[in-house]
Amino acid sequence: MTRHVSADQVRSWLDEQVVRDVQRVSGDETEFNFQLELSRLPLHVIKEETWGPIRLVGNNAFDTDEVVELVEDDARREELLTRFGPVLAATPGFYTFLDEEGVSCPLAEAHSIQLEHRIYPDGASQQALMSGLMSIATAMRYLQNTAAEMPRGGEG
Repeated sequence: MTRHVSADQVRSWLDEQVVRDVQRVSGDETEFNFQLELSRLPLHVIKEETWGPIRLVGNNAFDTDEVVELVEDDARREELLTRFGPVLAATPGFYTFLDEEGVSCPLAEAHSIQLEHRIYPDGASQQALMSGLMSIATAMRYLQNTAAEMPRGGEG
């Protein structure tokens, strides 16, 4: 049976021992949008429609010159994707490479990678919410660490 999951319910499910700095984002066309921090990583919990899914969203920007160089170099980009692949495949939900405007694009043109997991109303629970958030945060941290540890141009 499908049920309505309210902003208050979702807010009460957020484990204050794990998440920090929960803020409601206003001004968008959503039923609710909570921005929070988990392991010093920004995440969003978004619900766009009353009966729609709860979207758990994290975004990793390719915001250093070194990572931009990795993404732009064909061979190094392929190695980066090979290293990213297992965690992207194992993380619940899906991922999308985004360009500067936030539009889906190939990795060669990407400025960030967005991870998203959806929890549908009939499966919504504190366990589903927190497990999803922790999985996305773990994947985001892995992606950041992997990109930072990649050999730079000229290194073997």
